[in-house]
Amino acid sequence: MPDYDLRSAFPLNDKQFVAHHRRWICRLAEVSDLRPGADRLSWYLVFEPAEPGSEPVRKLEVVTTATHLLQAGFPDDLTDRLSEWLLGDEQDGRVEWLDY
Repeated sequence: MPDYDLRSAFPLNDKQFVAHHRRWICRLAEVSDLRPGADRLSWYLVFEPAEPGSEPVRKLEVVTTATHLLQAGFPDDLTDRLSEWLLGDEQDGRVEWLDY
């Protein structure tokens, strides 16, 4: 699957999230396809404050199993998982969702 198709697979690009009374805009910055060496995709997300300059940008790397994600799509609770991460204090984070 070309990178363009992987980018279009991410369902929450430009979605707004609210955490701690702050609004964040989710953007997909990059997708790294680690196949065929590893059955993994890394999704690099950037959360920009809806009010520029109010907060620093936050970044999250989400690692998924390529085969499962391409067959089943993202988990139904993707929005909840990202909201939960935003409620934490991590500026730069990494999560592995290999067996959702």
